Amino acid sequence: MRKSVAYALLVLLLWAALALPYARRGTPRAAAESLPAAAAPPAEGSAAPATAESGADSAAGTGFDAACRICVLVEGQRRSMDLRRYLTGVLLAELPERFSDACFQAQAVASRTYALRSDAHRRHDPAALCDSASCCQGWLDPDSVSPQRRARAEAAVDATDGLVIRCGGKLIEATFFSCSGGRTEDAAAVWGNDLPYLRSVESLGEEGAAHYRDETRIPLSEFRAALTELDPAVELEGDPALWIGAVVSTAGGGVEEIRLGGRPFRGTDLRKRFALRSTAFELRLEGEEAVFTTRGFGHRVGMSQYGAEAMARAGNDFETILKWYYTGVEIGPAER
Repeated sequence: MRKSVAYALLVLLLWAALALPYARRGTPRAAAESLPAAAAPPAEGSAAPATAESGADSAAGTGFDAACRICVLVEGQRRSMDLRRYLTGVLLAELPERFSDACFQAQAVASRTYALRSDAHRRHDPAALCDSASCCQGWLDPDSVSPQRRARAEAAVDATDGLVIRCGGKLIEATFFSCSGGRTEDAAAVWGNDLPYLRSVESLGEEGAAHYRDETRIPLSEFRAALTELDPAVELEGDPALWIGAVVSTAGGGVEEIRLGGRPFRGTDLRKRFALRSTAFELRLEGEEAVFTTRGFGHRVGMSQYGAEAMARAGNDFETILKWYYTGVEIGPAER
Protein backbone atom coordinates (compact mmCIF):
# COMPACT_ATOMS: atom_id res chain seq x y z
CA MET A 1 0.00 0.00 0.00
CA ARG A 2 2.75 2.41 0.98
CA LYS A 3 4.58 1.58 -2.23
CA SER A 4 1.47 2.39 -4.30
CA VAL A 5 1.02 5.78 -2.58
CA ALA A 6 4.66 6.61 -3.01
CA TYR A 7 4.54 5.66 -6.67
CA ALA A 8 1.43 7.83 -7.22
CA LEU A 9 3.09 10.81 -5.54
CA LEU A 10 6.18 10.34 -7.69
CA VAL A 11 4.09 10.33 -10.88
CA LEU A 12 2.22 13.45 -9.75
CA LEU A 13 5.44 15.36 -9.01
CA LEU A 14 6.92 14.34 -12.37
CA TRP A 15 3.79 15.54 -14.23
CA ALA A 16 3.87 18.90 -12.41
CA ALA A 17 7.54 19.39 -13.25
CA LEU A 18 6.87 18.80 -16.93
CA ALA A 19 3.80 21.05 -17.05
CA LEU A 20 5.29 24.02 -15.16
CA PRO A 21 7.42 25.43 -18.04
CA TYR A 22 4.37 25.46 -20.34
CA ALA A 23 2.25 27.22 -17.75
CA ARG A 24 4.89 29.96 -17.51
CA ARG A 25 4.94 30.62 -21.26
CA GLY A 26 1.66 32.59 -21.14
CA THR A 27 -0.06 33.62 -24.37
CA PRO A 28 0.44 31.10 -27.19
CA ARG A 29 2.54 32.37 -30.10
CA ALA A 30 -0.35 32.24 -32.58
CA ALA A 31 -2.56 34.36 -30.32
CA ALA A 32 0.16 36.92 -29.74
CA GLU A 33 0.78 37.31 -33.47
CA SER A 34 -2.91 38.02 -34.08
CA LEU A 35 -2.68 41.25 -32.09
CA PRO A 36 -1.82 44.59 -33.76
CA ALA A 37 1.89 45.39 -33.50
CA ALA A 38 0.98 48.73 -31.91
CA ALA A 39 -1.86 47.58 -29.66
CA ALA A 40 -0.33 49.50 -26.76
CA PRO A 41 1.04 52.83 -28.04
CA PRO A 42 4.14 54.13 -26.21
CA ALA A 43 3.90 57.07 -23.87
CA GLU A 44 3.94 60.47 -25.52
CA GLY A 45 7.46 61.66 -26.15
CA SER A 46 8.97 58.21 -26.71
CA ALA A 47 9.65 56.41 -29.95
CA ALA A 48 7.40 53.46 -30.71
CA PRO A 49 9.43 50.30 -30.05
CA ALA A 50 9.06 47.10 -32.02
CA THR A 51 7.06 44.49 -30.18
CA ALA A 52 8.88 41.27 -29.35
CA GLU A 53 6.86 39.52 -32.03
CA SER A 54 6.80 42.09 -34.84
CA GLY A 55 10.36 43.41 -34.79
CA ALA A 56 12.16 40.16 -34.01
CA ASP A 57 10.07 38.12 -36.43
CA SER A 58 10.53 40.62 -39.27
CA ALA A 59 14.30 40.68 -38.77
CA ALA A 60 14.33 36.89 -38.75
CA GLY A 61 12.30 36.76 -41.95
CA THR A 62 8.95 35.64 -40.53
CA GLY A 63 7.14 38.95 -39.97
CA PHE A 64 4.47 40.34 -42.30
CA ASP A 65 6.85 42.57 -44.26
CA ALA A 66 9.47 39.88 -44.73
CA ALA A 67 6.85 37.35 -45.89
CA CYS A 68 5.09 39.71 -48.32
CA ARG A 69 6.50 39.99 -51.86
CA ILE A 70 6.07 42.98 -54.15
CA CYS A 71 7.10 43.75 -57.74
CA VAL A 72 8.79 47.10 -58.39
CA LEU A 73 10.18 48.78 -61.50
CA VAL A 74 13.75 49.72 -60.57
CA GLU A 75 15.43 51.78 -63.29
CA GLY A 76 12.84 50.38 -65.68
CA GLN A 77 13.51 46.75 -64.80
CA ARG A 78 10.92 44.62 -62.98
CA ARG A 79 12.24 43.30 -59.67
CA SER A 80 10.56 41.15 -57.04
CA MET A 81 11.55 41.75 -53.41
CA ASP A 82 10.10 41.36 -49.96
CA LEU A 83 8.17 44.30 -48.57
CA ARG A 84 10.70 44.80 -45.77
CA ARG A 85 13.52 45.43 -48.23
CA TYR A 86 11.32 47.63 -50.39
CA LEU A 87 10.23 49.82 -47.47
CA THR A 88 13.80 50.10 -46.22
CA GLY A 89 14.78 51.46 -49.63
CA VAL A 90 11.86 53.90 -49.63
CA LEU A 91 12.87 55.37 -46.25
CA LEU A 92 16.47 55.73 -47.45
CA ALA A 93 15.30 57.62 -50.56
CA GLU A 94 12.48 59.69 -49.09
CA LEU A 95 13.78 61.01 -45.75
CA PRO A 96 16.91 62.90 -44.66
CA GLU A 97 19.09 60.72 -42.41
CA ARG A 98 18.88 63.27 -39.59
CA PHE A 99 15.10 62.91 -39.16
CA SER A 100 13.72 61.44 -35.93
CA ASP A 101 12.75 57.81 -35.29
CA ALA A 102 9.04 58.64 -34.97
CA CYS A 103 9.11 60.40 -38.34
CA PHE A 104 10.81 57.37 -39.93
CA GLN A 105 8.15 55.12 -38.39
CA ALA A 106 5.30 57.32 -39.63
CA GLN A 107 6.80 57.25 -43.12
CA ALA A 108 7.16 53.45 -42.94
CA VAL A 109 3.45 53.01 -42.15
CA ALA A 110 2.38 55.50 -44.82
CA SER A 111 4.66 53.93 -47.43
CA ARG A 112 3.54 50.39 -46.54
CA THR A 113 -0.08 51.48 -46.96
CA TYR A 114 0.72 53.18 -50.25
CA ALA A 115 2.56 50.12 -51.54
CA LEU A 116 -0.13 47.58 -50.62
CA ARG A 117 -2.88 49.76 -52.08
CA SER A 118 -0.81 50.20 -55.23
CA ASP A 119 -0.38 46.44 -55.46
CA ALA A 120 -4.16 46.13 -55.66
CA HIS A 121 -4.45 48.95 -58.24
CA ARG A 122 -1.36 48.47 -60.36
CA ARG A 123 -0.20 51.50 -62.29
CA HIS A 124 2.79 49.71 -63.84
CA ASP A 125 1.29 46.26 -64.35
CA PRO A 126 2.76 43.71 -63.81
CA ALA A 127 4.76 45.78 -61.31
CA ALA A 128 2.95 47.47 -58.43
CA LEU A 129 5.12 50.57 -58.29
CA CYS A 130 8.21 52.22 -59.72
CA ASP A 131 11.22 53.76 -57.99
CA SER A 132 10.48 57.35 -59.07
CA ALA A 133 9.46 59.79 -56.34
CA SER A 134 7.65 61.91 -58.93
CA CYS A 135 5.43 58.97 -59.88
CA CYS A 136 5.19 56.53 -56.96
CA GLN A 137 7.74 56.44 -54.13
CA GLY A 138 11.46 56.99 -54.27
CA TRP A 139 13.62 53.89 -53.69
CA LEU A 140 17.32 53.50 -52.93
CA ASP A 141 19.01 50.10 -52.91
CA PRO A 142 19.73 49.28 -49.23
CA ASP A 143 22.99 47.62 -50.29
CA SER A 144 24.28 50.95 -51.59
CA VAL A 145 24.41 52.71 -48.20
CA SER A 146 26.41 52.21 -45.01
CA PRO A 147 25.37 49.41 -42.63
CA GLN A 148 24.52 52.00 -39.96
CA ARG A 149 22.23 53.97 -42.25
CA ARG A 150 20.55 50.83 -43.50
CA ALA A 151 20.02 49.54 -39.96
CA ARG A 152 18.33 52.80 -38.98
CA ALA A 153 15.77 52.46 -41.79
CA GLU A 154 15.26 48.75 -41.11
CA ALA A 155 14.57 49.49 -37.45
CA ALA A 156 11.72 51.85 -38.39
CA VAL A 157 10.23 49.23 -40.71
CA ASP A 158 10.52 46.50 -38.06
CA ALA A 159 9.05 48.72 -35.33
CA THR A 160 5.88 49.06 -37.42
CA ASP A 161 5.89 45.63 -39.07
CA GLY A 162 2.63 45.04 -40.94
CA LEU A 163 0.87 48.21 -39.76
CA VAL A 164 -1.29 50.07 -42.29
CA ILE A 165 -3.73 52.99 -42.36
CA ARG A 166 -7.42 52.47 -43.08
CA CYS A 167 -10.52 54.61 -43.37
CA GLY A 168 -13.88 52.85 -43.36
CA GLY A 169 -12.08 49.52 -43.34
CA LYS A 170 -10.18 50.20 -46.59
CA LEU A 171 -6.55 51.10 -47.21
CA ILE A 172 -6.19 54.82 -47.77
CA GLU A 173 -4.36 56.63 -50.54
CA ALA A 174 -1.49 57.52 -48.19
CA THR A 175 -0.02 60.41 -50.14
CA PHE A 176 2.83 62.46 -48.72
CA PHE A 177 5.17 65.23 -49.79
CA SER A 178 8.13 67.27 -48.59
CA CYS A 179 6.78 70.53 -47.12
CA SER A 180 3.42 72.32 -47.06
CA GLY A 181 4.47 75.85 -46.23
CA GLY A 182 2.26 75.91 -43.11
CA ARG A 183 -0.90 74.07 -44.13
CA THR A 184 -1.72 70.97 -46.18
CA GLU A 185 -4.29 70.87 -48.97
CA ASP A 186 -7.60 69.09 -49.56
CA ALA A 187 -7.35 66.30 -52.15
CA ALA A 188 -10.28 67.80 -54.06
CA ALA A 189 -8.41 71.07 -54.56
CA VAL A 190 -5.52 69.30 -56.31
CA TRP A 191 -6.95 66.19 -57.97
CA GLY A 192 -10.70 66.87 -57.94
CA ASN A 193 -11.41 63.76 -55.81
CA ASP A 194 -12.97 64.41 -52.42
CA LEU A 195 -11.42 61.94 -49.97
CA PRO A 196 -12.56 62.29 -46.34
CA TYR A 197 -9.14 61.46 -44.89
CA LEU A 198 -7.19 63.91 -47.08
CA ARG A 199 -8.28 67.21 -45.58
CA SER A 200 -6.44 70.47 -45.11
CA VAL A 201 -4.71 70.63 -41.70
CA GLU A 202 -2.23 72.99 -40.09
CA SER A 203 1.40 71.91 -40.43
CA LEU A 204 3.67 73.85 -38.11
CA GLY A 205 7.43 73.85 -37.65
CA GLU A 206 8.42 73.48 -41.31
CA GLU A 207 10.41 76.70 -41.52
CA GLY A 208 13.71 74.81 -41.64
CA ALA A 209 12.75 72.98 -44.85
CA ALA A 210 14.95 73.68 -47.85
CA HIS A 211 11.94 74.77 -49.92
CA TYR A 212 9.71 76.36 -47.32
CA ARG A 213 9.76 79.50 -49.48
CA ASP A 214 11.09 79.84 -53.04
CA GLU A 215 11.12 82.35 -55.84
CA THR A 216 10.76 81.55 -59.53
CA ARG A 217 11.47 84.28 -62.09
CA ILE A 218 10.23 83.99 -65.68
CA PRO A 219 10.93 86.44 -68.55
CA LEU A 220 7.76 88.39 -69.32
CA SER A 221 7.84 87.36 -72.98
CA GLU A 222 7.96 83.68 -71.97
CA PHE A 223 5.21 84.24 -69.41
CA ARG A 224 2.95 85.84 -72.03
CA ALA A 225 3.61 83.07 -74.55
CA ALA A 226 2.85 80.35 -71.98
CA LEU A 227 -0.46 81.92 -70.95
CA THR A 228 -1.48 82.35 -74.58
CA GLU A 229 -0.71 78.68 -75.15
CA LEU A 230 -2.90 77.70 -72.18
CA ASP A 231 -5.74 80.02 -73.25
CA PRO A 232 -5.59 81.73 -76.67
CA ALA A 233 -8.35 84.16 -75.56
CA VAL A 234 -6.16 85.78 -72.88
CA GLU A 235 -5.53 89.52 -73.38
CA LEU A 236 -2.02 90.56 -72.40
CA GLU A 237 -1.63 94.01 -73.90
CA GLY A 238 -0.95 97.36 -72.30
CA ASP A 239 0.31 97.83 -68.75
CA PRO A 240 1.38 94.43 -67.31
CA ALA A 241 0.42 95.67 -63.85
CA LEU A 242 -3.22 95.38 -64.96
CA TRP A 243 -2.90 91.79 -66.14
CA ILE A 244 -3.33 90.27 -62.67
CA GLY A 245 -6.89 90.07 -61.41
CA ALA A 246 -8.79 88.36 -58.59
CA VAL A 247 -7.44 85.26 -56.83
CA VAL A 248 -9.58 82.44 -55.40
CA SER A 249 -7.79 80.49 -52.66
CA THR A 250 -8.21 76.88 -51.55
CA ALA A 251 -8.78 75.72 -47.97
CA GLY A 252 -5.07 74.98 -47.74
CA GLY A 253 -3.97 78.42 -48.90
CA GLY A 254 -3.17 77.42 -52.45
CA VAL A 255 -4.32 79.18 -55.59
CA GLU A 256 -7.48 77.57 -56.88
CA GLU A 257 -7.94 80.15 -59.61
CA ILE A 258 -6.33 83.42 -60.65
CA ARG A 259 -7.50 85.78 -63.39
CA LEU A 260 -4.78 86.86 -65.78
CA GLY A 261 -5.46 89.00 -68.81
CA GLY A 262 -9.17 88.76 -68.09
CA ARG A 263 -9.19 84.94 -68.18
CA PRO A 264 -9.31 82.35 -65.35
CA PHE A 265 -6.33 80.04 -64.83
CA ARG A 266 -6.15 77.14 -62.39
CA GLY A 267 -3.32 77.15 -59.90
CA THR A 268 -2.54 73.50 -60.69
CA ASP A 269 -2.16 74.33 -64.39
CA LEU A 270 0.21 77.22 -63.67
CA ARG A 271 2.26 75.11 -61.28
CA LYS A 272 2.73 72.47 -63.96
CA ARG A 273 3.41 74.91 -66.79
CA PHE A 274 6.00 76.98 -64.89
CA ALA A 275 7.47 74.11 -62.79
CA LEU A 276 6.54 75.82 -59.54
CA ARG A 277 7.30 74.16 -56.18
CA SER A 278 3.62 74.28 -55.17
CA THR A 279 0.25 75.92 -55.85
CA ALA A 280 0.63 78.07 -52.72
CA PHE A 281 2.05 81.05 -54.57
CA GLU A 282 1.89 84.81 -55.01
CA LEU A 283 2.48 86.40 -58.39
CA ARG A 284 3.84 89.83 -59.16
CA LEU A 285 5.20 91.44 -62.33
CA GLU A 286 8.51 93.26 -61.99
CA GLY A 287 9.89 95.04 -65.04
CA GLU A 288 10.44 92.37 -67.64
CA GLU A 289 9.83 89.42 -65.33
CA ALA A 290 6.95 87.50 -63.80
CA VAL A 291 7.89 86.52 -60.24
CA PHE A 292 6.24 83.59 -58.40
CA THR A 293 6.87 83.30 -54.66
CA THR A 294 5.89 79.82 -53.50
CA ARG A 295 5.42 78.22 -50.08
CA GLY A 296 6.07 74.52 -49.63
CA PHE A 297 7.24 71.80 -51.98
CA GLY A 298 4.98 69.17 -53.55
CA HIS A 299 1.27 68.62 -54.07
CA ARG A 300 0.70 69.37 -50.33
CA VAL A 301 -1.90 66.59 -49.89
CA GLY A 302 -1.54 64.12 -47.01
CA MET A 303 1.51 63.94 -44.75
CA SER A 304 4.13 66.66 -44.78
CA GLN A 305 7.51 65.04 -44.14
CA TYR A 306 8.99 68.19 -42.59
CA GLY A 307 5.79 68.70 -40.60
CA ALA A 308 5.98 65.09 -39.38
CA GLU A 309 9.57 65.68 -38.30
CA ALA A 310 8.54 68.80 -36.37
CA MET A 311 5.84 66.79 -34.60
CA ALA A 312 8.33 64.02 -33.81
CA ARG A 313 10.79 66.47 -32.30
CA ALA A 314 7.96 67.87 -30.19
CA GLY A 315 7.52 64.40 -28.66
CA ASN A 316 4.70 62.88 -30.73
CA ASP A 317 4.77 59.19 -31.68
CA PHE A 318 4.16 57.87 -35.18
CA GLU A 319 0.46 57.12 -34.60
CA THR A 320 -0.21 60.67 -33.43
CA ILE A 321 1.59 62.04 -36.49
CA LEU A 322 -0.36 59.85 -38.92
CA LYS A 323 -3.73 60.59 -37.34
CA TRP A 324 -3.00 64.31 -37.56
CA TYR A 325 -2.24 64.32 -41.27
CA TYR A 326 -4.82 61.67 -42.27
CA THR A 327 -8.22 62.64 -40.87
CA GLY A 328 -10.42 60.04 -39.16
CA VAL A 329 -8.22 57.01 -39.91
CA GLU A 330 -7.39 53.83 -38.01
CA ILE A 331 -4.01 52.13 -37.78
CA GLY A 332 -3.85 48.35 -37.53
CA PRO A 333 -2.31 45.18 -38.96
CA ALA A 334 -2.43 44.40 -42.66
CA GLU A 335 -4.20 41.29 -43.85
CA ARG A 336 -2.17 38.47 -45.30
